[in-house]
Amino acid sequence: MVKQVNIFKSRPILVGSLTLFVLLTCSHHFLVNLGFSNPMYLRILAGLILLFSLAKEIKTFLLDVLEEPRKNFLILCILFFSIAALIFHRENLWKEILLFSFLFFSIYSAFTNQDNDLNNLIANLMICSGVVVSISVFFGLYEYLFLSSNLFHHTIDSTGYDYNDYPYLTERVSFSGLDFNYNFSSYTIIVAQSFLFISTTDFIKNLRTVLTVLFLLSLLVLGAKIAVLFISLVVCNYFIKDKIKRNLLNIILIGLYLFASHIVIAFQDSYEIGSIHYRELLFSIGGIDFILGNYGFLKVAYFIEFKNNFFLPVDLGEFQQTLNRISDPHFSIYTLIYLGGFPLAASVLVFLVKGVYKNIRIIQERYPNFYFCGLIAIITETFVWDAINSLFFWVIILYALTISKNSYLSNNKPSTSINN
Repeated sequence: MVKQVNIFKSRPILVGSLTLFVLLTCSHHFLVNLGFSNPMYLRILAGLILLFSLAKEIKTFLLDVLEEPRKNFLILCILFFSIAALIFHRENLWKEILLFSFLFFSIYSAFTNQDNDLNNLIANLMICSGVVVSISVFFGLYEYLFLSSNLFHHTIDSTGYDYNDYPYLTERVSFSGLDFNYNFSSYTIIVAQSFLFISTTDFIKNLRTVLTVLFLLSLLVLGAKIAVLFISLVVCNYFIKDKIKRNLLNIILIGLYLFASHIVIAFQDSYEIGSIHYRELLFSIGGIDFILGNYGFLKVAYFIEFKNNFFLPVDLGEFQQTLNRISDPHFSIYTLIYLGGFPLAASVLVFLVKGVYKNIRIIQERYPNFYFCGLIAIITETFVWDAINSLFFWVIILYALTISKNSYLSNNKPSTSINN
C-alpha cells in the first residue's frame, strides 16, 4: 500500500489528470445526455495535462527510439504515417488521427517505462471505471423496470435507427449505463475484470470476489455477444487443463463468434432481404437461410472501395452515405486504412501481432485467466469494432505488449484458484 501512496504524493498532477481523463471517457455520452454542450473540451484539457505529466516517460521513450532505430522501426513507421495522415486529413478527420496518436503513444510510453506504481495506478483506474459502468448498468435496469426516464437505458440509439429490425428480436432494450450502447459498456467491464487480479493494491485485492460477481452479473444484464465470448473463454480456460484441447476450444469459440457476428441464420420468409441486418442471401439448407449480415456486408463494401483507391487514405464521406444507417467500417484495420492508408494499417497490425505473439505464452502461463481471456476477447472484437480510438482497448493491448519476460505474478495469485 505504501507504493500506491507514494505516487499520489510524488506525482499528484499525473494522478489527477489521468483519473479525470479516464472518468470523462467513461461518462462522455452520459454528460452529453445531461445537456453538457461539449464535454470533449474537458477531455482535451485533461489529455493535455496528462501529456505534460508524462514528460519523463515520453522523454525516455523517444530517447530509446532514437538510440535504437532498427529495434523501434515499427514505432517510427507508425509515427511517420500518423503525421502523414494528419497532413492528408487536415480538414476533416484530423481529430480522429490525433486521438489515435495520443492514446497509442502516451499509453505505450507509460507502460514501456516499467514503472510499477504507474502501471498499478492505470490498472486500478480500469477497475474503478468498470465499477462505475457496472453500477450504471444496474441503474439502467432499475430505470427500465420502475421509472419513466431513460438516462441509463434506451431502445433507440443516437444514430436514429431503432431495434425493430434487430436480428432475431422484435425489440432490443440496451441497458447501456453511462456509455453509448451495451457493447461499449461491455468493453469497459471486460477490461476492468481483466485487470482485477493484476492490481497489487490491498484494498482492490480484498474486493476481488465481490467485484468479480458485480462485473459478471453486469455483463449478463448487458447481453452483448462479446460478454458471451469472454465468459465462455473464462469457463474453458478454467475447467479444461489439457493445453491442446484448451487452445483448440479457444479457437473454436473465436471462430463461432466471428461467424455469428457476420452471418445471420434465419428461417425462410421470416425476414426482409436487403434490410440493415439481412443484406444478402448466401445459401440455404432445407428451410434455413444463411444471410450476410451488416458487418460482413460492410467489410466487402469497404474492401472494394479501398481497392479502387489503391488502399491510400481517402475521404469516404460520399461512399458512406450509400451504406444506409450504419456506415462505419466496424473493423479496426479498415479504420486505420481509412485514416492513414495501407502503410499505417500494416505498421500497426505488424507491431501488434509481433508483440502479442512474443508475450502470449507468458500471459497464458503466468497471468490470471481473466486477463488472458479478456485480451483474447478484445482482440477478437477488433474484427467488428472500430477500436483504435478506445482508451480501454489500448490499455489492455499495450500492457500485454510491454510486459517483461521476467514478469511473474506468483505473488498475486488469488486464493480462489482462478489461474491455471
